[in-house]
Amino acid sequence: MNQLSLLFALLFASLFSAQTGSININVYDDFSKKPLSATVTVNATDIQFRGDGNVSLSNLPVGVYQFQVSSEGYSEGLLKDIDVLPNQNLSFSVGLTKLSTANIDEVVISKKAYKSTAESPLSLRNITSEEVQKNAGSNRDISKAILSFPGVGTTATFRNDLFIRGGSSAENKFYVDGIEVPVINHFQTQGASGGPKGILTIDFIKDVDFYSGAFPANRNGALSSLFEFNLKQARKDKIGYKGVVGFDDIQLMADGPLSRDQSWSGLFSARKSNLQFLFKAMGLPFLPSYSDATFKISKKFRSGDELYFLGLGALDEFKFNEKANESLYNQTLIERLPVSPQWNYTIGTGYRHLVENGNWLFTWSRNMLDNKSTKYFKNIEIPENLLLDYHSQESENKIRVDRNFRIADYKLSSGAHLNFSNFTNRSFVKTVTQNGPVTDQSDSDLDLFQYGLYLQGAKKLFDNKMEVSAGFRLDASNYSELTNNPLEQFSPRASLRYLFAEQFSFNANAGIYYMLPTYTALGFQQNGNLVNKNTLKYIKNTQVVTGFEFNGKNNLRITLEGYYKKYRNYPFSLRNQISLANIGGDFGVVGTEPLDSRGTGETYAVEVLAQKRTVNDFYGIASYTFGYSKFSDAKGDLLPSSWDSRHILSLTGGKYFKRNWNIGARFRMQSGFPQTPYDINRSELVYNWNITNGPVSDYSQLNTLRGNLVHQLDIRVEKKWIFNKWQLTFYVDVVNVYGSDNPSALPVIGLERDASGNGIIHNPNAPKDEQVYNLHYEQIKRSSPLPYFGFIFEF
Repeated sequence: MNQLSLLFALLFASLFSAQTGSININVYDDFSKKPLSATVTVNATDIQFRGDGNVSLSNLPVGVYQFQVSSEGYSEGLLKDIDVLPNQNLSFSVGLTKLSTANIDEVVISKKAYKSTAESPLSLRNITSEEVQKNAGSNRDISKAILSFPGVGTTATFRNDLFIRGGSSAENKFYVDGIEVPVINHFQTQGASGGPKGILTIDFIKDVDFYSGAFPANRNGALSSLFEFNLKQARKDKIGYKGVVGFDDIQLMADGPLSRDQSWSGLFSARKSNLQFLFKAMGLPFLPSYSDATFKISKKFRSGDELYFLGLGALDEFKFNEKANESLYNQTLIERLPVSPQWNYTIGTGYRHLVENGNWLFTWSRNMLDNKSTKYFKNIEIPENLLLDYHSQESENKIRVDRNFRIADYKLSSGAHLNFSNFTNRSFVKTVTQNGPVTDQSDSDLDLFQYGLYLQGAKKLFDNKMEVSAGFRLDASNYSELTNNPLEQFSPRASLRYLFAEQFSFNANAGIYYMLPTYTALGFQQNGNLVNKNTLKYIKNTQVVTGFEFNGKNNLRITLEGYYKKYRNYPFSLRNQISLANIGGDFGVVGTEPLDSRGTGETYAVEVLAQKRTVNDFYGIASYTFGYSKFSDAKGDLLPSSWDSRHILSLTGGKYFKRNWNIGARFRMQSGFPQTPYDINRSELVYNWNITNGPVSDYSQLNTLRGNLVHQLDIRVEKKWIFNKWQLTFYVDVVNVYGSDNPSALPVIGLERDASGNGIIHNPNAPKDEQVYNLHYEQIKRSSPLPYFGFIFEF
């Protein structure tokens, strides 16, 4: 009956040419990237389309589809949640995995609804653009959408700090079409990776490969996660346009062919925030504003080779709201937060060359981050009130060469990368440490060279029931004698996947991974000397992951994974006597201080995931994590880290309804993070408070408190109106619907003030270094709901 209905719809569409679209599916060998002759089946029906390298599907009624893609001698692939749009010709690509030549006739070829690789048979999740856009509470931001998966924690509903498998947010790596992009968030925390808003536009992303472990050898520096963003292909029929008018920003996009023969194509996007107007109307104390732009231009040659150019950049601005609501919380924010403008960009080019038994990929990229922060006491800009004048730049030029090839039934990958970087820091900073007030004046200019190479291989055994992979990396830097020997950063890894029943598999991975400390730490300078040059080493992380996977009917997947991670050589603050693994979940800069590499740590957990991709208009994800995260204190004892959330539960689901309605929801519950209490005796000292404008943490009691258990409900409602040549979507995305408990158990602390707004000194007649302020305390019990809504226009 379903097949008859679809056939009738196709016939009706071809006769009346109303509310139909078409797509092109490029099918290729996932390893060699060579085109394949393939057959595409629509929604598990008998309706099929065939092509050689490119399969064209025309006159499809608008709607959301799944397509099964098959080619002789290859495992079957799926294109999931493809939104066919009216009067548009969209392009997609699918890579298929070649089966072993041994006993291939005896192998049952089944569709692969979920991605895994020989190098990463577990700890790899693939999420499509459509799944991100319909994920409740994410507001079309990938960093918030992956909160539905196990092992992922976050500190606040309004930030994109990701603490994955117990590690800090500085341990995440990001690549877009093979080009590393260090900054993916607006107002990014330098020395970490978090921020309040993502830069990458989900409308240009085909899908994302999210690794929480079992990292492939071709990527360096990932200890907690790796994100591979794969951009979509541009339209082939004509230039298409898309506009988003949202509660938080306005965005314009265009994509399509750039030459008559369609060999050149492009993607272009520009976005401007509305937040400054919204925050001002709400009476909030700060007014952030951001802009960003993205482009990709591609050239496809007849040989199958591809040349592409990629660029993205962001400009972030910040000022205070002089008409903010008068409250203790707002007052403390105005007095503590610096003015922090920031800009960054990444540009790059790649060339993929197909050869007889594989392919080459050559990439070059340049990225830069410019970060400023300025703060005056009471925001009165006179020289004697200056507390912070920070300005640093990070720039990198990277060259990568990757080679995939086969020898008999062995798949092999090898390559190398070079990184020429420069870090400058010209700053004046006053701060209060465990040992008292400190003033730093920096004039750093660090040139750095890094390089690495890798080799990885894989083979299938026992009639494709077992697949094994092994490889290694070597990395080094000319920073110091502690980092220049690549054998000291030898990174072996091995993986195993064994299909012991038709739907069940056992998976395992073990490896050693290294990461160079951040530029802010490497480049910290005092009196013309690099303070940390003879103390910092590569951070070492040894990981073991094992688990079971079940793939059932109707796109059901259930996984059980356990992991153990052991850290060595973690940067350790000599002033505050804590590991930097505990820092990075707030605005500011991490690492600009004297450090050594004494830090150690360990994280371990059990994760459960049940996922069902869209079948019968329903989709859902359920995940649970029980784990520990510990890092060393000054004595070397392992204590709960700032990201030690023992329990993380996430339930995500949604359904497509008639008349193009889609309703989704996500419920998350997370144990409270450990917190460090304030040192009230030091905080109330006038001299200290006039520097920090807030309480000072007592790191001698590191993480001895626990934040509150947090649970929240997010809801997304979406409605589409489909016209002959365009489509309109309205969405409402409400984060934290009922206003959950505040995750922090610490109070807001401010000054008791006189009629002029000045802090009241309790003992004005005492010596200056003994005077203390009267402090005022306030407990924020609940976090506020965050509503977003907007319109999406597609032509």
